[in-house]
Amino acid sequence: MVQIGLDLLRKQVSQGALHNSKERAHLPRRHPDTRVELIDDINAWVDDVDDPHLILWLKGLDGIGKSVIAETIATHCYEEGRLLGAFFVSDHVDETMIPATIAHQIEQNSRLRPSSSRIIGHAVESNPLVFGLDLATQVQTLVVEPLACLSAEMRNGISPVLLILDGLDGLTDKFSQRQVIEAFSKAVMQAQHQIPIKLLLCSRPQHAIQSAFMAPQITPLLRTISLETDYPADEDIRTFLMDEFREFRRTHPSPHIFPAIWPTDNAIDEIVEQASGRFVYASNVLDYVRDESADPIRRLSMAIGPVVNVNYRGPGKARLFLSALIAPPFFFISD
Repeated sequence: MVQIGLDLLRKQVSQGALHNSKERAHLPRRHPDTRVELIDDINAWVDDVDDPHLILWLKGLDGIGKSVIAETIATHCYEEGRLLGAFFVSDHVDETMIPATIAHQIEQNSRLRPSSSRIIGHAVESNPLVFGLDLATQVQTLVVEPLACLSAEMRNGISPVLLILDGLDGLTDKFSQRQVIEAFSKAVMQAQHQIPIKLLLCSRPQHAIQSAFMAPQITPLLRTISLETDYPADEDIRTFLMDEFREFRRTHPSPHIFPAIWPTDNAIDEIVEQASGRFVYASNVLDYVRDESADPIRRLSMAIGPVVNVNYRGPGKARLFLSALIAPPFFFISD
């Protein structure tokens, strides 16, 4: 009978929202020499069972790299068996499937099976209509109560201590955003005396999300990191650009076309300034310059021309467009 419950659960899972789904395989990954201090900071927070801040809000504007950071943390914890679950919101996933997707990951955790399969399968089999209930009830039934039953297993060895919800600002509406924040914050609070769980939430600094975090039951447990002010990215973007251009020159089929110094420090500085902390902008400029059908030297000169409109509407979804009808060209980063 447990298998019936697990089969029902899997039908409600948003596979594209998993950190290692094939839908996310094409998305950018963190350059190994960037965001090192920030990643170390977050990993230390995850490891510290005595830290009273059980919830970490990583906030920043579009294109600044929130999802890439969340992906890096998720992969690290997954490899260590400490990722309890992760959900990456995008245009291709359904946020109503968040509780089931998290529950599925708990059930699949190798350190918790077979107990997790039995407990979660029984929870669904006992209440097969749970997926049509409100979010708070789903989280309670599929996540909180099973974790309470699994607390003994989770204390043995390395505990999977982290939940990640990335892209909260991509949820359908303000009500959904508040629901998700409240339901999962409550789950962490309920579990804190049994299991050392941390919750990492990533989003743009929208007013509705900020207001949800100001709830009196959440505020004492909340730590906030602003990517713009706490961890400025200019030097990391410069490192990223220099390494990528160096590799591009090394592997180019006609290396003799490049000047002795290319790109110049001034060109790198110009891209860094135009990027304004957004890795996605620097990445798009690189893609434009490295187009196999074009002259990279000319394209770099064009790329550091005036920028008239930078419009980000979603992490990992920006593209660089060149208007061939205007000289010098203008770059638009948009969906």
